Amino acid sequence: MRAGDITWLQVFEEYARWISPIGMSPRRIAKAHDLNGIRLDPGDRLFFMFGSGNRDETVFARPDIFDPTQDIAAAISFGAGPHFCAGAWASRCLIAEVALPMLFGRFPGIALAGEAPFGGWAFRGPLSVPVRLR
Repeated sequence: MRAGDITWLQVFEEYARWISPIGMSPRRIAKAHDLNGIRLDPGDRLFFMFGSGNRDETVFARPDIFDPTQDIAAAISFGAGPHFCAGAWASRCLIAEVALPMLFGRFPGIALAGEAPFGGWAFRGPLSVPVRLR
């Protein structure tokens, strides 16, 4: 990114695909359906696992590698269709166009200073991010 080969938006979009901050989302079955021999009845609940979908090896060339240059058009980081996140563009704008450029502009030598463990299931994210400011 610092070399100018990619944009902050590409970094943010790949981060959202790679970590899937929204881990899962429940849905209720509206109409009876058979899915590969599994009966789904009205009122049953199932959970969309965004993290699994965003790491699908049949969809992404390098699903477990953080690579902001790969094609992530099929990512479901913010949901899809009628359940697409209403705040997706605000998030993209705030983080990719404001926060990241400001942070790295103010601290050009910032670097990780240790492990950044992640936690959470429905909502995922870093529990701490130790940094070194040079």
